[in-house]
Amino acid sequence: MKTKLLALSSSISAVLLATQMAWAAPAQMDMTDMQQDKFNQMVKETLVNNPEILKEAIIALQAHEQNKVKEQQAQSLGDNSAALFNNKMDPWMGAENPELTIAYFTDFNCPYCKKIEPLLDRLVEEYPEVRVVYKLVPILGPSSKEATELALTVWENEPEKFAELHRKLMSRPSRLDSGAIAKVGKITDTDEWLDNTAASVETTINGSMGLMREFGLSGTPGLIFADQIVGGLVPYAQLEQQVKAALAAKRKK
Repeated sequence: MKTKLLALSSSISAVLLATQMAWAAPAQMDMTDMQQDKFNQMVKETLVNNPEILKEAIIALQAHEQNKVKEQQAQSLGDNSAALFNNKMDPWMGAENPELTIAYFTDFNCPYCKKIEPLLDRLVEEYPEVRVVYKLVPILGPSSKEATELALTVWENEPEKFAELHRKLMSRPSRLDSGAIAKVGKITDTDEWLDNTAASVETTINGSMGLMREFGLSGTPGLIFADQIVGGLVPYAQLEQQVKAALAAKRKK
């Protein structure tokens, strides 16, 4: 075993030395074709005889790339914090003065959003220090856009009616259509806004769509809070665990 380790160490050292020489060569002299072939053969033989070197290199490269992504993500979260969590044009539920805010990307026609909504309701009930901000992104057709325009207009003009309107729209088991949206508008006494979309709505939608692309969310639901980005439908236990960790981290600061 000791002999094998020494041999492996020698092989690695030889490759490293050869690599250093190869990088240094342009500053001093060009490698001949024969030297280049010999160097390539040495590297090839070392990797073939000791494949663990390649495996470790791949693991190191993956770790490096993951760290790079996390750094970029952290930078992006910092740069976009206000747009994510403090845009007054976005509807929200939960804490008036939150310790933790969750940005929730959702579409009224998304079946997975319909399933995660009760989990988010439970979350803000059990953690009164948490706020959920709705980032309404109509990516599932014209009726999604129609419902979003109504919801955001109601939020801007009659925010006290938003929660009921949102629940009614989300409770539809099938895809929405204009008739269903109009019916919900009448039931919630918000039908005056059906053909009277607020001027700010398009800007709000475009902003949310831009943030969705910025963070690589390809669909809904999508959740962003603290340093976490969660895409897709996840169980309540996972949401709760991440909320607890985020709150604990904030309270340590």
